[in-house]
This record gives sequence, C-alpha cells and structure tokens, in this order.
Amino acid sequence: MDRTHSAKYLILLGPQDAPRALLFNGQHDYLAEMIDDDGLMVENLLKSSRVCPTPQALNFGPLLAPHHSAAGQAVRCFALGG
Repeated sequence: MDRTHSAKYLILLGPQDAPRALLFNGQHDYLAEMIDDDGLMVENLLKSSRVCPTPQALNFGPLLAPHHSAAGQAVRCFALGG
C-alpha cells in the first residue's frame, strides 16, 4: 500500500507554549502544518506517539521564514503510529 500521504513524524518547532506543528511522511517529505486553536489535536497525537530523534533528512527550508532556521529553534520530534 502506498503511504506517501500518511504522516509518520510530528515535528513541534519553536517555543513550548506555542509551537508550530508540522507533519512529515516516512520519506521525510513535508505534508502539512496543523492549525490547532485549542491544542487538542496536537495533544491527542502526542498521546499516541513516541519521542524520537529528528531525522537528518527532514527539509525545513521552504517552511521557515528566510531569517529563521530550524537550528536556531527548539525542535521536538515524535514518531506517529506503529
């Protein structure tokens, strides 16, 4: 089964109280940014995930403003599903 559009990683980028929530697939391609006004969707994903090292192959380039970099921000990675 082709799972290229299924999220494998949830990346929380930025401050702990208001991070950006980015979804990537198993091939490290960007899928979407979650807009979560009350934090419940991200909280539910975190309950069914596990902390993992951030894969080196993730490309944050087009997702960040030119004056920001992932290296300068807090990055927390979570593996989704089984």
